Amino acid sequence: MKNTLQLTAALVALALIASTSGHTMAQEPTPATEESLVAPPSDGEAPVVEQAPVIIEEQAMPAPAVTCCPIEVVRDHASRSAKRMYRCHGPGVPQTLCVDNPADCTCTLYAVNVCVPACCVGEPVCCGTRTGLLGRGYVTYQWPCGFEVEVAFRVHGGVILKYR
Repeated sequence: MKNTLQLTAALVALALIASTSGHTMAQEPTPATEESLVAPPSDGEAPVVEQAPVIIEEQAMPAPAVTCCPIEVVRDHASRSAKRMYRCHGPGVPQTLCVDNPADCTCTLYAVNVCVPACCVGEPVCCGTRTGLLGRGYVTYQWPCGFEVEVAFRVHGGVILKYR
């Protein structure tokens, strides 16, 4: 999970640099009048016409695509508070999370399909990762509305979801 956070931070930094580099590096052309473009003739020479500088904006590099391997959801469990949120805010909305298993050292991202209440807008924040006693990896995500999903990776494949 640590590598996933580092990768995400690097992607965000690259996106910020790419999006701001074209605007902060390039200078806006100053409005030029006819008088400032033509230099006065000196000693019978023809007037010299200066050209306005050409500004080329840098193209933003596309961020590398993150690939997630699909994984099966074996079981899910919703607590009372999660059921209340589903009841109050409407039906669940499917989302896919790219999650790294903290119990293995392969740094593989897994696509976990979750169903969250309609009030859960925006990206979730990873609240914690840990490795359990029997080799399971646990990752907890939280949305700004307070809804939480704990993803428990099983040793022999698949995940168990706990909605809180």
